[in-house]
Amino acid sequence: SKCGVSQSSGINAEYGGGGKGNTVLSLDKEGHDRYFCREKELGSEGQIAELYLEMKIIADVGLVGLPNAGKSSLLRAISAAKPRVAAYPFTTLRPHIGVVHYDGYHRLRMADIPGLIEGSSLGHGLGISFLKHIERCKNLLYVVDVSNPNEDPIKTIEILESELNAFKCGMSDTICGIVANKIDQINVPDTIIELGKAFPHYPIIPTSALLKRNITSVRKVLEPLKYLHIPDR
Repeated sequence: SKCGVSQSSGINAEYGGGGKGNTVLSLDKEGHDRYFCREKELGSEGQIAELYLEMKIIADVGLVGLPNAGKSSLLRAISAAKPRVAAYPFTTLRPHIGVVHYDGYHRLRMADIPGLIEGSSLGHGLGISFLKHIERCKNLLYVVDVSNPNEDPIKTIEILESELNAFKCGMSDTICGIVANKIDQINVPDTIIELGKAFPHYPIIPTSALLKRNITSVRKVLEPLKYLHIPDR
């Protein structure tokens, strides 16, 4: 990415000077009452600041695609999450997080991101808020419907990449693969081949999330992103 990342830290509110507690104030070494000096021992008042904090990382992998591409179905197939699934666009209006488990206490968090449309980076629909969710994912995985005869998967990915980079320079650099979804609805070997030719730098994973077909391949592509999680005992 050509974009620089700035990291900084600072103090938003200064703390007050410390005072002395009840034990110190109650008695002196000879046992005499010292309450008379309580006011002199109070700490000074600290500063108060109202801050708006925005969580930047919500998942290790975010599912990115047009509405009704099958992102929620994929999350249901690969994790125990149960996002709403329906046969109409914009079923998902907020991110859903699922956990993908691997052997040896390894896992990763996957986010089902609401669908993007062309012009999302300009604020069309709820585009900006959806793109902000995508920004909070460490890596991204395209999910494309290859069964729709009215939708060119290559054009779809070009739209997604354009919207991502228009919102934030280099955002598409975090793409780790393309899920060619809904292969159960049509014979699409030519489409898969064309996708591979158009995007040779991405692994292409033909999948049927609804039938949980080839989910193992999706897990394998994402496995390098897993991290060790030791549960509390």
